[in-house]
Amino acid sequence: MSPRGIAFWASFVVVLLIVFLIDRLLRPSLRQLIDEITGLPAATVFYLRSFAIVVLFIAVSTAVGDTHGDLKDGSKFMEYVWSIAGDLKGVLEGVFGVLLGYVAMITILVAALRRRQP
Repeated sequence: MSPRGIAFWASFVVVLLIVFLIDRLLRPSLRQLIDEITGLPAATVFYLRSFAIVVLFIAVSTAVGDTHGDLKDGSKFMEYVWSIAGDLKGVLEGVFGVLLGYVAMITILVAALRRRQP
């Protein structure tokens, strides 16, 4: 396998692990919050699925978009590590932006729906 292929697959696996970890850490509390605020099971399912889809698409698109073009045949191990780390930097920036946007959206949802409840 070429150095670019090795770096791509290593990055891709790490990205999928990061997305899975974020989903597993945030899903229970997010489900509870949305259930309490909206009281609509369909809304809870929609918001949780949209969260998972957006985080997955942002992370995967960033990982696929990186070409690892700086790696050559015979690259040293640390060159692989730095290439994968550079890829993960972009992925984490994208996921962080999505999380900030999602927190803002949920905060607005909470503020708007709490005001209507007695």
